[in-house]
Amino acid sequence: MKRTKEHFASGCHRAQWYATPLALSLAAGLGLPKTARAGGVQTLQPVEVTDSVDNLVGSADSSTEGTLTQKDIEARPLMRTGELLEGIPGFNITQHSGEGKANQYYLRGFNLDHGTDFAITVDDMPVNMPTHAHGQGYCDLNFLIPELLSGLQYRKGPYYADEGDFSAVGAAHLDYQHELDRPLGVVTIGNDGYERGLAAASVHLLKGKFLVGVEALHDNGPWVNPDNYEKLNAMLRYTNTFGRNTVTVDLMAYDGKWNATNQTADRAIDEGLVSRFGTLDPSDQGKSYRYSLSAQWQHTEEKSLTKISAYGIGYGMDLYNDFTYFLENPSYGDQFHQKDRRIIVGLRASQTWLDKFLGRDMDNTIGLQVRNDFITPVALYATAQTAYQNTAVQDNVTQLNAAPYFQNRVQWTDWFRTVAGLRWDYFNFNVRANVPQNSGNLSADIGSPKLSMIFGPWAKTEFFLNGGYGFHSNDARVATEKIDPQYNLAQTTLPALERAIGTEVGTRTAIIPHLQNELTLWYLHLASEQIFDGDHGVTTPSYPSHRYGVESANYYTPYKWLTVDADIAYSVPVFEDDPVGNRIPGSPTWVVSAGAAVDDIRGFFASARLHYFGARPLIDNDAVESTPNTVVDARVGYKLRGGHFKGWRVWIDCFNVANAKVSDIEYYYTSRLPGEPPAGVNDIHTHPENSFLIRANLKAVF
Repeated sequence: MKRTKEHFASGCHRAQWYATPLALSLAAGLGLPKTARAGGVQTLQPVEVTDSVDNLVGSADSSTEGTLTQKDIEARPLMRTGELLEGIPGFNITQHSGEGKANQYYLRGFNLDHGTDFAITVDDMPVNMPTHAHGQGYCDLNFLIPELLSGLQYRKGPYYADEGDFSAVGAAHLDYQHELDRPLGVVTIGNDGYERGLAAASVHLLKGKFLVGVEALHDNGPWVNPDNYEKLNAMLRYTNTFGRNTVTVDLMAYDGKWNATNQTADRAIDEGLVSRFGTLDPSDQGKSYRYSLSAQWQHTEEKSLTKISAYGIGYGMDLYNDFTYFLENPSYGDQFHQKDRRIIVGLRASQTWLDKFLGRDMDNTIGLQVRNDFITPVALYATAQTAYQNTAVQDNVTQLNAAPYFQNRVQWTDWFRTVAGLRWDYFNFNVRANVPQNSGNLSADIGSPKLSMIFGPWAKTEFFLNGGYGFHSNDARVATEKIDPQYNLAQTTLPALERAIGTEVGTRTAIIPHLQNELTLWYLHLASEQIFDGDHGVTTPSYPSHRYGVESANYYTPYKWLTVDADIAYSVPVFEDDPVGNRIPGSPTWVVSAGAAVDDIRGFFASARLHYFGARPLIDNDAVESTPNTVVDARVGYKLRGGHFKGWRVWIDCFNVANAKVSDIEYYYTSRLPGEPPAGVNDIHTHPENSFLIRANLKAVF
């Protein structure tokens, strides 16, 4: 097998995906033969992208799963950490507040808010936060250090038995490397007060190996009221392999604080009350921390694999936001403080056996995932210039999720295999609310069958048919709240779990030399999109919905020094029972990403990437639409190839090269400026795309 060439395009997302998910774990330790049947469940070796990419056919269970390697992540210019997810075809990242806040995510016609239907784990630890003060599934990735990641594995759709809450649209799993070949340092400086430093190294000690990394960052952004975002990240990983056992222990720490320029009413900008990068409430701000300790144990036998991981996470967040100005409280304004403090403990365990069924290769996996969140408190306070005014919500919640699952794979013939799974999720919600009527203790459960059928390969082409049931949990208070805590009005309790049903038909082909194409038609139905609105402390009712679309991901390597990629995603999001209109506000129709890169031409490398985020309806009758967003980023650099500085790199990243004056995100709702009618004014509220940014980078290895 040819080795993976080093790509400098920012879209190399098909590199190194294993022939089966079982192989993701077994390839490292089972010691099975290296020449195994492509596309079969016994193929345990990693499949790497080559200039022909033929080996990717037969390596996955759907046309929409894949991997970014560490080199792919390094090759992508990142204006913010969360943008590493934009290597997933069709994925879009925005921000409507300070950079320390979790990003807004978009995929498959979903405004995923901060993570409601896309599940993310880091080294087997969940990142999504249920029953969060700001939004269900809140997923903040600012604690990641991209240079130390080994890769990102992504999946779309509810077709995988080991994916649970928040994964109806998809999931991503990120892992850190176990060691570095050489110590490294990275220094970045840029306009708008951007400064970043990273130092990392590995050392062999205590019969194992340690990886340690420390990152410090400061960023003001283009805002009149500077973000003054300061974060400090640190991680320590210990790995020890003895016999057929591997033990890994991870310690991570993140602390961040920032000022926040939130979305601004367009009329305030048009009337000259503030500039495009100004704010109507300069006291908006935030801070967050995340500390974690986790351990993983893996044991391999000739035909089995046992994995157990356990984790504990301490998390806190404080957000001060003002989105409506003087609509709710004409005297002192509408700023509110959202507070979240929690301890999370959890366990993930699985056992896999290789076997035969009627003479055919088969593997079976049983697993158990348990998570308990102790949230004390999850709260919403009214504030003025961050000064406390009154309490709207101050609840303590304990939320338990336990989920056993089973998955079976059979290679029925040389050209047909199946993956069948069943998952059962049990939840217990214990809400102790400051409004006694809103307290309660209840349980809920849901079963989720899955089935995938894979046909081929023929002529370097494979076909996929996937279907499955999934779900997402709602905020625990959805199912217990009876009284609107702000207005003392009756609230209707709603289901704690929302059913999702999805299917897709796809193909992956490498029939054209040097070109890989993935084409997928998909459909996803949600029983309801109602959520708990953390900004107001009440349930926001909504309707059943469905979405369908087509995705095309293309990756072309005609020469060793040239890569070209293009991802096109078209989605149709539809409400089913909305009497006003069937459009789903904030849901995108078109997302397009394309890039070209040259690498290692006498040490030089360069790339350019275009990203298009199409118009979205802002209300359900489509009378108001957002403006499309097109941004071009670029990189140029040089690799030092000799002497004491061999392996060093210098490069410049340019973001929004054309300085396009477009919006990063837009909303449509009612707000009130001083002097306006008490009922307020309906308007578009805009958070602009950053202006032209340039950042100079130096990476040194020792």
